[in-house]
Amino acid sequence: MLATVAIAQLINLVLLALLPPDPPRTVPVTALAEAILTRNERALIFQRVPVAPFQPATAGPGAARVEAELAGLIGRIPAEVALDMSAVQGRKFLELYPKAGGAPVSAIQGHFRVAVRERDGWLLAEPRDQRLFATRERQFLLLFLLSALAMLPIAWVFARRLADPIERFADAAEKLGRDPRATPPGVDGPAEIERAAQAFQQMQQRLQAYVTDRTQMLGAIAHDLRTPLTRLAFRLESLPEADKARLRGDVAEMEAMVRSTLSLARADNEPVNRQRLDLGSLTEQAADDLALTGRRITADATDMLVVDGDPGELKRLLTNLMENGETYGGDVSARAWRGDGLAVIDIDDRGPGIPEAELERVFEPFYRLERSRSRETGGTGLGLAVVRSIARAHGGDVVLSNREGGGLRARVTIPLAPAR
Repeated sequence: MLATVAIAQLINLVLLALLPPDPPRTVPVTALAEAILTRNERALIFQRVPVAPFQPATAGPGAARVEAELAGLIGRIPAEVALDMSAVQGRKFLELYPKAGGAPVSAIQGHFRVAVRERDGWLLAEPRDQRLFATRERQFLLLFLLSALAMLPIAWVFARRLADPIERFADAAEKLGRDPRATPPGVDGPAEIERAAQAFQQMQQRLQAYVTDRTQMLGAIAHDLRTPLTRLAFRLESLPEADKARLRGDVAEMEAMVRSTLSLARADNEPVNRQRLDLGSLTEQAADDLALTGRRITADATDMLVVDGDPGELKRLLTNLMENGETYGGDVSARAWRGDGLAVIDIDDRGPGIPEAELERVFEPFYRLERSRSRETGGTGLGLAVVRSIARAHGGDVVLSNREGGGLRARVTIPLAPAR
């Protein structure tokens, strides 16, 4: 809409440039002399200046005769009158011949200025049609500018009406990135925008149904596995004592995997409980709770990090990472800070780190590093998968990196909530 207004005004200016200009004004010297003598401010603009703004005869040799004639008409000597003519008009003066005959009359054509010496300086006179918006071209230009200013508010209103549905559509897409289970807002507007919004809502519903079906299937499989595992646990009692201890560990490990799978399925199916919260304070709270159990974990939040999230899920994410770091890497220190529209939490340990090739694979479900397979440390291979799932459900992510000098860093990024 704004571009349309600009193009329309440009076309008007082109048409104005193609029109022939008004003929230059011709002023007889006698009429000019009378206007100066009578101080006719309707025809001339008068201004007193201390010194002459131009010297006599600056309009050219031919103007000296006009200056002498004008000086005689107003009762001055030629040295007390100076004439300046515009170079744009070619510094023209001419002679007018009355229709009834008689002597020719000298006249000035185009723009000019006349300076007359007085006791306290010079009197400068120029036609009023030399003002800023006196000529036809300048008047048209002023009208074009005024019409453009008058149209801008109307064009702005229509542009906003066209842009609002698109902005709401973009907000819905961003909200889907932050919370895949959020209810898509209704978007109205032009037919094309409504069709795109409907397609977007259908896509979101299909994605939610797909994730829900897969999660429910995973939970159902894990739930059904509990019955044969329970039977295996009872049958172990009839085995020799030498085999019983080893098989008990295998059954316990399988039960832990089933519990983790059921926990993941319940988390994906639980209702959304998003609210505005300070992620820095939540990080310190998670660290304090773990420290009360004897774990060597500290946390520091340097900024207020307001996000839209589920407090329980985010605390679960932080607790899982801190526990892993303390279990496999000794002391853990967490730091929450603000970075480029994101809430960033760095969780550092002092362990041996992870091979570069394994930094992404450890997020795969049921994938475990070789050193985590002992029954003393436990681990089902779902902890980091759950952590990344929670982070991405909030529009963020979790990445691992080896620190210089030793140790592993888990970096959590969550988008900051828009300011209210």
